[in-house]
Amino acid sequence: MLSRTSEQLRLRAAPLSPPKIQKRWSPRAFTIVELLVTISIVALLVGLMMPGFRAARESANRIQCSSNERQIGIGIYGYAAQNQEQLPQTVFDDVDSTMASEMMALTTGAMANSDLSGQWDGLGLLIDETRMFLDDPRVLYCPCHHGAHLFHDCAENLKKSSPFRVYGNYHFIGDTDTATGQLRLLLNQSSEDVIVADGMRTASDLNHRTGTNTLRGDLSVRFWYDRDFVLRNAVENSSTDDPPSEETYRNLWKLFGRTVH
Repeated sequence: MLSRTSEQLRLRAAPLSPPKIQKRWSPRAFTIVELLVTISIVALLVGLMMPGFRAARESANRIQCSSNERQIGIGIYGYAAQNQEQLPQTVFDDVDSTMASEMMALTTGAMANSDLSGQWDGLGLLIDETRMFLDDPRVLYCPCHHGAHLFHDCAENLKKSSPFRVYGNYHFIGDTDTATGQLRLLLNQSSEDVIVADGMRTASDLNHRTGTNTLRGDLSVRFWYDRDFVLRNAVENSSTDDPPSEETYRNLWKLFGRTVH
């Protein structure tokens, strides 16, 4: 009995043997072929997803563009409230010498008539520092625009005394109806009367590939889809020296107003 107890005590006092360490399997490295296949698959997936990313970015920028035009509309209403319901005046809308292509200009620049040189004009009147109907001049520049007249290129010249003609990214219809020779009154504008559209002086002034945002007389903003490429074809071959004709602009404005695709 005693020897059995001593044996049990001896076994309890014996140190535990260390656990056996099992050797883990170590995976082998990628081969060159496997690496190239993986890279090719990733590149293919990225290529498939890029059009979706571009479309999402374009959609977001187009929404920001429509927001810009709505803010411009609020600024126009503020201007009209102080000017007998008239739209912002522009020297480029004179009945005798209509320059519809210059309706994107924010300043007159150097004019033959010194009394009109270096002044705000058209939509530029909305950022006149003495009235400031728009808080930020960036509103006059579309986030989708990648052609001529980017904001960072024009910012330094957005001054009333600037001898240069500065352009925004939006086209203004003007304050005079050339068909009747009468001033346009804001109170007469309806949801089918387009006051502002995206730039269309030359092909590089177009903000969107598929059409244009349009600001209506009731402050609504609609996107007009250029499915038949009427707008793009009208300005495709134009230049600053050879812009579209007055008749072309008049027909485009009518098309924007009566046709909503």
